[in-house]
Parts: sequence; structure tokens; C-alpha cells
Amino acid sequence: MIFGFAIVYAIISFLNHLCFRTYGLDLGLYTNAMYDYAHGSMANMDMIWDTKELALADHFDLYLILFSPLVYVFGSWTLLIIQITAIFIGAKGVHTYFKDQARIALFASFFFLSYFGIFSALSYDYHSNVIAAMAVPWLFYFVREKRFIASLLVLVFIWIGKENMAFWMVFVTLGLALIYRKDRKSALILLGFSFASFCYFLLVLKVIMPLLSVEGDYLHFAYESLGESMSEAFIHLLTHPIDSLEIFFSNHLPNPRFDGVKLESHILLLISGVAILIRKPAYLLMLAPIYFQKFFHDQPMTWSPGAQYSIEFAPILAIGVFETVRSIKNEKFQKYALIGTAVLSLACTLRITDQPFDHVEESNVQFYKKRHFSRDYNTDAVWKAIDLIPGDKAVCAQNPYLPHLALRSDIFMFPYIKSAEYILISSKEYPYPLQTEELFIEIEKLKVDSKWKIVFEEDGVYLFERVK
Repeated sequence: MIFGFAIVYAIISFLNHLCFRTYGLDLGLYTNAMYDYAHGSMANMDMIWDTKELALADHFDLYLILFSPLVYVFGSWTLLIIQITAIFIGAKGVHTYFKDQARIALFASFFFLSYFGIFSALSYDYHSNVIAAMAVPWLFYFVREKRFIASLLVLVFIWIGKENMAFWMVFVTLGLALIYRKDRKSALILLGFSFASFCYFLLVLKVIMPLLSVEGDYLHFAYESLGESMSEAFIHLLTHPIDSLEIFFSNHLPNPRFDGVKLESHILLLISGVAILIRKPAYLLMLAPIYFQKFFHDQPMTWSPGAQYSIEFAPILAIGVFETVRSIKNEKFQKYALIGTAVLSLACTLRITDQPFDHVEESNVQFYKKRHFSRDYNTDAVWKAIDLIPGDKAVCAQNPYLPHLALRSDIFMFPYIKSAEYILISSKEYPYPLQTEELFIEIEKLKVDSKWKIVFEEDGVYLFERVK
């Protein structure tokens, strides 16, 4: 089973990278940050912003510092390898948690590895919340075994993945305290973990990140429908419950294109196991902040089943759902419940891979179709152009090319040329952040600009060099 999933994961993640379906946002940005850290520099957001905003002011992600030496070994593939490895470590945690019952351990591991949130995350670059989520099964295991030093170490590891991970842990450890409420010592320690998580969250969000930011504020509060700050959002939830519920379930943006996005995610989550957790409300408590950040967010992509925005459900459901199934005393009913749960979860994964509704790119996730293994233009020309770019030169490139060029000091997303000495673009590639017509115009401008000369041109792929 492990070997089969490893093959599928590699086909999804590595083929996307090989076929230029990984992007500057986010793999290129994170890879460049690791390069900076590995060379003793503080990473910044210069790739995509005009300001020298530090990367830690954008997301307080210490994993990139921790993993940075690995870029010397694995290059631009580093984070993709780490992400897949972490998923199997998470699956091992699930299996270990249920190790006393081999059948349940097997089904829970299969459920976890086949969960739609795993496939969605693998289809879109690398994200550190995936790594943090994969540590959660081990937190559950160590808490149950009353290995509280190990539990604390895992908890701290989760904290440092991203600023909102600590807030999630407030609720996860509260839920665990509820589960172990009859064990006074364990419950008190878990309440202490919850309080410590909240303190760390506030320290990072209110003190450290604003100090690191050029603007002196936290940059990612994106819940305008609820207010302009966390306190306003909390007050809105309490004082306007009906309005908040409406926002939670429906498209709260004026664009009708996003109607139904939340509905699909809600249905998928319910079918894949959330409905079962009604019998185990402590696990629903653990998911409360994840539901909040997913469905109240200003960006529709966050509402969707796509990308990394459902990954935190995987470990909670894998443990909670199968704890519920384990509590079924009738052997026959338990067997049917195991099979039914696995089948329903797999059906949800097939839904988002074979017939994605929104914000899931078909070619990125459909590992079983021919188009996943190639692009609709000659990518060999891109590799030829990349080979012509010296490793120590500043480069400006289109979004999908950035991850492959990110291991250098200065790298910028086209059309933000800045101090670039080379520009790599293609008229046939994804134009973001431009529109297609705007990209064509920019290419024509460069062709006639005396400051630039074409050093490579093939099948719509252009490499420009700054004239010295």
C-alpha cells in the first residue's frame, strides 16, 4: 500500500514540477527563501513585492530555516521531497496510534493516505501547514501514552510551521483535554499546552511579525466580512450569529462565479468523515478554527477543496473517525463501518480529481491521464533556455519557471524586472499576474527595447539578456 501511494504522490508532485506546473507562488518563493537562509541571509519578499518585506513577516515559517541545508542536496526538488516524506511520517503516526488493532490501523492509514486534502495539497506546490499537520497524529499518540515531554516537542514543532498553527493547537489540545478529562494530570497538562499555544500565537501575531514587517502590522488578516481585526471578527460572530452563519455557508462576495464553492467543500467534508464526528464532539472542537479560517476567508480559493486548504482535516478525521468506528462493539457492524468510511473518503478524492468543481487544476491532479505527463507547448525549449542562464545572475521569469531558477540571490516574477540581467518568458505559458494580451504586449516591448537582446528564441520561449 505504501509503495503504491508513494508512486502516485511522486507522479503528482514531481511530474508537476518537471512540467512547469509548480509556481513562484508558492514553491519558488519558499525555495528562494531556503537559499537565502542556507547562505546566512534573511529571506525577503523581493521576488513578488517592491518592498524588502521579510519572509517571516509574511508567514512566520521556521521550517524553511530548519530545512534550508537540504537545498545543497536536493536543489529545487527539496520541499516537494520533504512534503511527501512528511505525509508518510503522518501516516505512520496514524498507524502507530491504532497499532493495537491491526485492521483498524490499516483502514485508518488508507483513509489518511487517500484523503482528498492530501491529493489537493500535493497538486499545488509545497506548504508548511502540510508538514505541521503531519505531526498531529504523533501528538495524539504521545498524549495517549502520557509521554508529555515528547508531546511538548511535537507541539512546538507544529507551532513553528506557520503563525496560525499555534491557534489551531489551542483547540486541538483543548479537545484532547476534553477526551482525557477523567485523567486529572493529563487534562491539566493539556490545558497548559492550550494556554501556551495561545500565548505563542499572540506573541508571534501581535509582537514578532509586526516588528519584522515594514508596515508594522500583521499582513494576512483576510476576513473583511467579519471586521478589520481578530477582535472585531470575534465580536461579529457573537453579536451577528445569523449573518455569520450565512457567510459560513454561502458566497459572501459579489462575484456569482464563486456560488457553490463553499457548498461543495461542506458536502465533501461531511461525506469524508465530519458527519461521523457528531458522536465525538471533542474532534469537532479541534476543527473549529480550521472551519473558521476556511469559510470566512476573503479568498474563494481558500473555501475550495483545492490546494493546501483542507490538509488539517486529514489527521483529525483519521483519528476521530476511526476512534468512533473502534467504539462499535458489534464486529460485523464495525467491519461495514470501516469499509464504508474508506469507500466514502475515496469517493470524495475521486470527485476532486476526476471532476473538480473549482480551484483544482485538472492537469495538476489527474495523474492517470496523459496530459498530466506533458504540456501543450514545447517545454524542451524552456530547459534549453534555463541551461543558458548563469547560476549567479539575477533573473526575472514567469511564475511557472521561478521554482527552477530560485536557487540564487536575486529572482523576480515577471513583469517585475527590477535588477534582472536575464528574462525568461513564454507566450504559451500561464501569464499570471498578467492577462494573456498583456503578456503578448510585454514580450513585443522587450523585443524592441534597446536595453535587452534576445539570446534564445524557440517555439514562443524567449530568453532576454540585458545589454551591458
